[in-house]
Amino acid sequence: MPRLKSALNIDNLKQELKKEIESVPSYISGLIGKGVANSRTTEPIPRFAVSDCELVLEAGTNASIVIGKDRPGSKLSGYGGRGDSGAGTLDLVAGRMSHNPARVNANNEDISANPDFKIDASRIYISQKTDIDDNFDLADGKIGKSMARAGIALKSDAIRIIGREGIKLVTATDVKNSTGEKVISIAGIDLIAGNDDEILQPLVLGNNINESLNKLTDFVDKLAGIVSSAITYQMKFNQKTMSHTHITAFFGTPTAPSEALIPAGIEVMKNHGTKTIAGIVKFRTNLTFHKQTYYAVSGAKYINSSFNNTN
Repeated sequence: MPRLKSALNIDNLKQELKKEIESVPSYISGLIGKGVANSRTTEPIPRFAVSDCELVLEAGTNASIVIGKDRPGSKLSGYGGRGDSGAGTLDLVAGRMSHNPARVNANNEDISANPDFKIDASRIYISQKTDIDDNFDLADGKIGKSMARAGIALKSDAIRIIGREGIKLVTATDVKNSTGEKVISIAGIDLIAGNDDEILQPLVLGNNINESLNKLTDFVDKLAGIVSSAITYQMKFNQKTMSHTHITAFFGTPTAPSEALIPAGIEVMKNHGTKTIAGIVKFRTNLTFHKQTYYAVSGAKYINSSFNNTN
């Protein structure tokens, strides 16, 4: 079972405020700062360390929208900290400092919080210019890192994307990116569980692999037919051999070839030469073309996706 937080947390408040709350009679304190019916809740709300270019929208809860420049940490972080232009950013945060929000430190001194992409509870980060993968410590995958590009990230304990009439994940829709550079290659989609890209593999293309397996099954069935025919030819010859007898006039004198076995032997050799061997050659040729079509990267119906990967 997941560990649940207490419904109301008054730890890490200013000591004076905490004492004041604790001193209120119980019959009154039960109604104060409880947040019932979306009223105000007495709770520790971290004070955000606002920079000069930032506008913070908040309403007395631990949720805010920061309008400013790229800033994944302190005021000196990101392209905003470096002083770049074209780095406008919206940082939507709910639950700054996550499970342990604080207004003061252990010495009852006021503290200010920077963005923390590791511990803040929920965030939507929208930036005109940022290193989105490095900011959130994401594995490179097959796509690689996005550097100094426009980026959007969503992070929380649980994310649900819900479409009543479908969801599309689409890449490479435009000829230029946010910096005005031409998009010269198609970047696919990486599905990376556990942020581990060590064994990332291409996703298979269902229609191609279905066609491939059906054809491979047909080839195996034809091979079974070839082998069955070869056994039939050989059994006919074996039957002649088993029923053949020798009659010699003198002990140790070789007899003439059997009149019954000569035509039977010729027939089985003919069948193997014209049908069995030819069938096997065709079968092996078909297998070679099958491998080139479905299992070679350059194949017309390569079963792996050229763009999308998962572990």
